[in-house]
Amino acid sequence: MPSPSSRPRGVRPSLAPSRPALSRWVGLFGLAALAGAGPVSEAAPARANVQAAPATSLPQVAPVPGPLRDEALRLLAQPSVRGMAWSRLGPEVVPVLAALTEDPSVPDAQRMRAVTALSLVEAPQAGPTLQAMMEDPQRPADVRTRAAAALGQCLGFEAVTALRARLEDQDVRIRAAVAQALGRLGGQQVREALEERLPREEVPQVREALQQGLTLAEP
Repeated sequence: MPSPSSRPRGVRPSLAPSRPALSRWVGLFGLAALAGAGPVSEAAPARANVQAAPATSLPQVAPVPGPLRDEALRLLAQPSVRGMAWSRLGPEVVPVLAALTEDPSVPDAQRMRAVTALSLVEAPQAGPTLQAMMEDPQRPADVRTRAAAALGQCLGFEAVTALRARLEDQDVRIRAAVAQALGRLGGQQVREALEERLPREEVPQVREALQQGLTLAEP
C-alpha cells in the first residue's frame, strides 16, 4: 500500500467502503428492519381477503290466529248474533274486526258482518273506526257503504256531521248509502241536509236514495 507521501497531490483517498464491507452493512440494515417490523401476523392476509357476509333476512312468519280472532270468526259465521255476544269480547275485538274486513281469506258475507258487528261492540273506538272505513277511498265500496249504515247505528245523531260530509263523496254508491243512513236517523238536521243536496245531485240512483231518505226522515 503506498504511503501518504507517495500519493499524488490533489488526489483525496476514497471514502466508499470496500465491497465486502458494503455487503456486511446491507445485511445488518436488513436484519434491523426485520427486527423493527415485529412479527408478521398470519391472519393479516386472511383479513384482507375476507368480505362481510350478506345479512340474511329472517323468514316472514304469518301471524298465528289468536283466540279472540277465532271467536270473532265463529260469531261471524252465524247469520245473526246479538250485540251482547260482541260486547262480552270487550274493546280488544275492535281492531280484530277491522282487520277481518280487509282479510281476503274471509268470505264476503263474514267481512260485511264484521263491519256491522263494530256497531254492536260497546267500545269508544268503534265509532271512529267505522268513520275511518267510510271515509277511506282506498277501501272497497261494499265495506264503505256498510260502514256508513253501521256508523249511524253506532253513534246515532252524533254521526250526522260525518255522514252529511259524505253526501259529496265521489263514489255514487257511497252517496246513496249515506243518504239512506241519514234518513234512518231522521230529524230536522237530516231533512235539511238531504233537501240541500237533492237539487244539486245529478245521478238518478243517488237522487232516488235522497228521496227515500227524506221519506224515512219524515216525523
